[in-house]
Amino acid sequence: MHTKILLPLLLSFLLLGCTNDTQTRSDFNQTTEPQLSEEEIAELDKEPITSTKLPSLHILPQMSDEDGKSDDATATYTLSANEDVNVTIESPQGSWVTPMWRYNNSPLPLVIRANRGDTMQLVFQNRLHADSTIHSHGFKIPADMDGGPDYPVSADANKTYTFTMNQPAAPLWFHPHPDMQTGKQVYMGLAGVFILEDNITKTLEENKQLPAGEKDTILLVQDRRFGEEKDGVKELLYMNEEDDILGMRGDSILVNGSITPKQEVSNTKHRYRLYNVSNARNYDFALSNESNFTVVGTDGGLLQKPVEVNHILLGAAERVEIIIDFAKYRVGEKLLLLSKPITGEMSTTTGSFNLPIMRFDINKEEQEDIELYAELPDDAEISKRLDPTQANNRGNERDFILSMGMVFTPEGELKNTFSINGKEFKPNRVDEFLGSNVTEIWKIRNDSHMAHPFHAHATQYQVLDRDGTPASGTDLGWKDTFLIQPGETVRIIGKFEDVNKGDYMYHCHILEHEDAGMMGYFRVGSTGHLDDLIFQK
Repeated sequence: MHTKILLPLLLSFLLLGCTNDTQTRSDFNQTTEPQLSEEEIAELDKEPITSTKLPSLHILPQMSDEDGKSDDATATYTLSANEDVNVTIESPQGSWVTPMWRYNNSPLPLVIRANRGDTMQLVFQNRLHADSTIHSHGFKIPADMDGGPDYPVSADANKTYTFTMNQPAAPLWFHPHPDMQTGKQVYMGLAGVFILEDNITKTLEENKQLPAGEKDTILLVQDRRFGEEKDGVKELLYMNEEDDILGMRGDSILVNGSITPKQEVSNTKHRYRLYNVSNARNYDFALSNESNFTVVGTDGGLLQKPVEVNHILLGAAERVEIIIDFAKYRVGEKLLLLSKPITGEMSTTTGSFNLPIMRFDINKEEQEDIELYAELPDDAEISKRLDPTQANNRGNERDFILSMGMVFTPEGELKNTFSINGKEFKPNRVDEFLGSNVTEIWKIRNDSHMAHPFHAHATQYQVLDRDGTPASGTDLGWKDTFLIQPGETVRIIGKFEDVNKGDYMYHCHILEHEDAGMMGYFRVGSTGHLDDLIFQK
């Protein structure tokens, strides 16, 4: 597989990430890239630290409850999907305008905050020229409110999603999920943040055991590929290269809509809700001085005990909450958040570059008032691990085998194939049937040459083990997306409750793989929406 590397972009530290992952097979073309010297690499690593031209980090705008009642347990929000919204992209090399797709014509992704127990009404107005949906990613809600491709919303039509939030506080999000168009619609800019809070998180914040307010920041990380500038405008490029079917990866890394932004911080503990909302790219997040930071939460909520790490690998759609303690730095010092080269992935021409994500500028001294929690209270759901010996399918675990291949079409052309359990997605077929109110063990095996982030709807899951090694560290948290390495087998367990009824999706969250067929339906309970369609077991 080839990747185009542009040295001018490298020299301005818009470092281009190559293809995913362990690809060396002869059925994809390889090209030899120009090599940079060690001195040039070292100079590239310095530039983000010393640059005086980094844009300031945008704080994502929070939506307001439309009923005007902030003290009740109901909330209404309207999300209108629009095309051709002019968005200003700021970078260290200057700014330009790029037409994107956005909710409510907002130049930045939107944030919704809710409390556990709230009844939500999301009014979706589809102003695109194609079917779309709003998929509530990581939510425990009924299938008909989940926003899958079985409930498409036509162009110029509306749909109201109504559901109650009954799950632990978590960094959730929402995005389109139409059949064969998810990758394009997300890439063009349709994604938003949903922060769920509960009594546990509020108590921790009030007791100064978690940073809050201005020290609690959402970081939405996305990669994009832009065309040449013309009259101050750069178009977004999507699926314009031969290898993009393997996963769309851009050469510019955006954080909250800007390239390599900076944030001014005090020398105290700060909390970051870190989202990988790229279509395909993996990130191995670390600090530029290789110092430790603390992970306090994963996709579906807080960890029972914080975990100290010096890096965290996130596949597409995975999220973590981290605490960075800037107390060890003096005022005037600067620190980078970066993505380290990932073993088995060519992330640059030499495979040894760090990708700069953003910079923290320590600009003031402040008295620390946060003493991070050591353990969640016993009534936190994550404090009680799901018991595999009590699973309804113990001894008969459900298998999901992720595969890729190449076949000749009837026209004689070579085509990439993406499948789960040997099947490519069919919009009118249910592949897996679960009972009501069951706990199940699922075994996901990656039988391909590249890593895949496996995402399952309906509930939050727990990792049991990876290749037989029991879960530990951040794998002990609630998860809805799991990065499965080539040849790896991961077992997860999930509990499907009364709220889970109907047909839900499981799929690779490399969105181009999903759109190409690496996806399927599973049914919880005896009936589902697809009963109204023709399907086969």
